[in-house]
Amino acid sequence: MKRLIMTPCLLAASIGMGAQAAELKLNGFASVVAGKTLNQGTVFARDGLSETPINPAVTNASDATLMADFATGGVYDDDISFNPDSIFGLQISADLGRGLSATGQITGSGGEDFDATIAWAYLSYELNDSWTMVAGRQRLPLYFYSDYLDVGYAYHWTRAPIETQAPIDTLDGVQFRYQGSLGDWDTRLQVYGGSGKNDFSIISDEANAENIVGAVLYASNDWLQLRATYMVTDFYFKETGPAFGQGEDNAVGSAFTGIAAHASFGQGFVIAEVVTYGFDEVFQPTGWDDYIGGYISGGYRLGDFTPHITFSSENQEIKDSAFSMAGLTDGDDATDSVTVGVRWDFHPQAAFKLEYQVRMDESDDNIKAFYGDRNEVDLASLGFDVIF
Repeated sequence: MKRLIMTPCLLAASIGMGAQAAELKLNGFASVVAGKTLNQGTVFARDGLSETPINPAVTNASDATLMADFATGGVYDDDISFNPDSIFGLQISADLGRGLSATGQITGSGGEDFDATIAWAYLSYELNDSWTMVAGRQRLPLYFYSDYLDVGYAYHWTRAPIETQAPIDTLDGVQFRYQGSLGDWDTRLQVYGGSGKNDFSIISDEANAENIVGAVLYASNDWLQLRATYMVTDFYFKETGPAFGQGEDNAVGSAFTGIAAHASFGQGFVIAEVVTYGFDEVFQPTGWDDYIGGYISGGYRLGDFTPHITFSSENQEIKDSAFSMAGLTDGDDATDSVTVGVRWDFHPQAAFKLEYQVRMDESDDNIKAFYGDRNEVDLASLGFDVIF
């Protein structure tokens, strides 16, 4: 799906100036998904405090949870919920002529109580036949599916694997895009800079990324797509950070890398992606250090049906955490997941999806002693994705 272009002010101005001033296009998308965790586990305190595990802020409860989206804070538990993966979006584009366009996207996600959010608001200008400059609020291009991560209809899963997601997904800044070709390959280069921020529900704080500088290299032919990305930034939490010396005045440098490949074989496909990030010093209060996450997924189209399976994993190294006084010692916080599902394209602009995910806790014993078996959870979900 093509991006849209516009800010509310630009839209009002273009309408007032008349149809001759800009060609407007309106598109939209929606996902309505229900899900429920199906086994017991431990969660951060929901029903009061518990003597076990070591951390008193964790309770042994019957509602094991699964984070569906870091950026919106959508979380499933053992009650059926339509919120974590449900989202509505409206995209508006305005072609202003002579290579200038404006794009806007307004979304409302269940993880944020469907509050309207301006996800995109940027101007694009074609510098020449190969280069385009984009300025304003746009998607931070970290992942293979970043450009259309909110548009569930664009991929086979109910949700893209969270193992390759980060708490910040928007960029307020400028980006330069190059499109060209090299033999049988179409190529694209993106170079960008700016800042980003987002509410981070895990610790009820605002995550901030300043001085972002990054690049993406993409190449594709008839059957193979390749992508590589690298980004550096200064990262901090707004509220809890200063208490541990990691606030805005002492942000921690961080580097992000990612590689991905998508191959098509007739009616079948395979996609794999791996991302890593690390900090110049251990990030407090969480104790985050090096992280690696990734997945491999495959599917086969049988008429209107696409059965698929995905294997994913993540490993977050914990060092010298400020929570050590409460019993959290160094170790690896890790999970493995298996997801099986089927997509049914019952309509040219709509798809029904059914999925079952099993997530296994592969953390070190001392990490489990502190958090409990919070990563041990199964999730069943079903829903509809539409574009219009």
